[in-house]
Amino acid sequence: MRLLAVLDRVDTAPFTLEALAGLLERLGPAESRILHVQPARDPDYLSPDEGMPGVAEHERFTHTVSAQADTLRQSVREWTQAVTPNRETLWTEQVGDVRSLVARGASEADITVLSRPRPKDEAAVAEAFAAALYDASAAVLIAPLQHYATFGQYPVVAWHPSHALDLAVQSARPLLERANRVTFVIGERTPNEVADPPLAGDLARLGVGVRIERFLLGAVDTGEQVRQHALAAGGDLLVMGAYTRPHFIEWLFGGPTQDILAHGTLPILTRHAPGLAG
Repeated sequence: MRLLAVLDRVDTAPFTLEALAGLLERLGPAESRILHVQPARDPDYLSPDEGMPGVAEHERFTHTVSAQADTLRQSVREWTQAVTPNRETLWTEQVGDVRSLVARGASEADITVLSRPRPKDEAAVAEAFAAALYDASAAVLIAPLQHYATFGQYPVVAWHPSHALDLAVQSARPLLERANRVTFVIGERTPNEVADPPLAGDLARLGVGVRIERFLLGAVDTGEQVRQHALAAGGDLLVMGAYTRPHFIEWLFGGPTQDILAHGTLPILTRHAPGLAG
């Protein structure tokens, strides 16, 4: 198993590293790498009509990215000593185009851990996310913006049959098979219109506790309903298929999953189905 964590913000790095530690604890021996990409150009001067940065602006940009890298590097050093002293976690710094470098790294990993983009983040944060989820079509673990006492012991699967969910479940299966209990949350327009997930039977035969919770889709956003049921079930990981949107920002802030990701309080493991539009 190859794990990649992408660090792009000092304030969210602790939660991204905590999610990586949770994966390592639940999955056992795994190859892990932490990547930080420094943008080669100042995002404030990417548009042709904005001119070229002056000496002062260039020095400010250089100082900012260098200071961030120094802080992240120290955070990783402290995390490694405290959490994974007996594991070798490779720290990698690269300079260049964020989207292409993150896509390359994510394509070589089984699961890529990233922090959740927020509306006011710099463009590079969303670019990194789009690179992993769409360009690389990688399994992405969205780290929450808060501490969690457990990880992957009580996962919740938002069951809505689709190719994207199949891919997400495939990536999450090692975690699901090691779980204490897996809850399947199923939204329906009429009672029992969706068959019991075959995966539920597979997990039960392995000795994993299984619960199936159904709810009727209503006026409340479906994502919010899933989130409420996942939290009520005591979930510490949500597995769901990514909506097939051409751009991650549209999917995150303008699409059906807006509420569950904008206000989510769970780690989310998701995956995009390549080749599908919508």
